[in-house]
Amino acid sequence: MSRSEEVTSVRQAAAASGVSPPVVRRWLSLGLIPGPPWTRAQLLEVRDLTDPEGRRRGNRGAHGTITRWNAGCSCTRCRQYQSEAARARGRARARQRLPIQMRQQLLNAIHDGRPFRTVLHDLGLTSNQVWGLTKTDQEWAEKLDTALNAARRSDLKHGTNAAYKHGCVCHECREHQSIRMGRNLERRTP
Repeated sequence: MSRSEEVTSVRQAAAASGVSPPVVRRWLSLGLIPGPPWTRAQLLEVRDLTDPEGRRRGNRGAHGTITRWNAGCSCTRCRQYQSEAARARGRARARQRLPIQMRQQLLNAIHDGRPFRTVLHDLGLTSNQVWGLTKTDQEWAEKLDTALNAARRSDLKHGTNAAYKHGCVCHECREHQSIRMGRNLERRTP
């Protein structure tokens, strides 16, 4: 058996035998097939053994649906659907990790002149939670930038290492730090 003929994943096995991935996982749990890799002939033999009348109905879900994706389809429409669904789940988790009340507390503390990093610590937040949400929530990004710019210290030269080290995270200071560290800020902030 050549490497190209081997089936090494549950998804590939399901596609090769015309069943869904849960069916292949069931075969594994029942001991009907050993662990991977498998041959196509092995998979077809188990399929025919478990369904001798050939009553498999197959997946009739439309392309671009979770049903079709879970059945092992990876066409452009199904991949696009899965990517969009994963992004939506990520956005929802980001909003859950930083609820509106917590966002308002953060903005109020910044407006009161408290240092950004101290506020994060006091509220039990991480910078990833705060900046991550700016990637997907334009309104939040604008409110945060407005608060940071309004509260920035006038005794610092912004856009320098010194200002960033003194705790300034205004857009200019973040941009300078991003360039200095070799990161692409345009991907990170609006």
